[in-house]
Amino acid sequence: MDIRTSKTKLFLMELIIIILFFSIAGAVCMNLFTQAKLMSVSSTETTNAMLEAQAAAEVVRNTNGDVRTTEWLQGAVEEENGYSVYYDEKWKAQQDSAGAVYRMQVVFSEEGSLVNADIVVSKAEKELFQLTAARYLDN
Repeated sequence: MDIRTSKTKLFLMELIIIILFFSIAGAVCMNLFTQAKLMSVSSTETTNAMLEAQAAAEVVRNTNGDVRTTEWLQGAVEEENGYSVYYDEKWKAQQDSAGAVYRMQVVFSEEGSLVNADIVVSKAEKELFQLTAARYLDN
């Protein structure tokens, strides 16, 4: 009986060690999957922010510095030195800041015949992407 009890204890000890090993491995895998998801979301936000900022820079460069002539800014809110465009969680432009998740702010400054546009895309005061576009005004 003593040998049989010893074998049972050994088997239970081995089983506990195997369960512990798989629990730790599962926790590590879950942590890796969570980090991968967060990185994917961050990368998607940065990519979309870059695309919107790039589109705004193209508008500034192709409108001779007068961005009000384009349809692109019809949904924008005019501010002191520029415009703000608000987006929902799926990057659809909105008419106002209510329910907006992302914000693109375009601030203009002039230095002689050079128009600069500082474009900042942010989410809850966290800057996602920043771009500066410049264009010389035609005389």
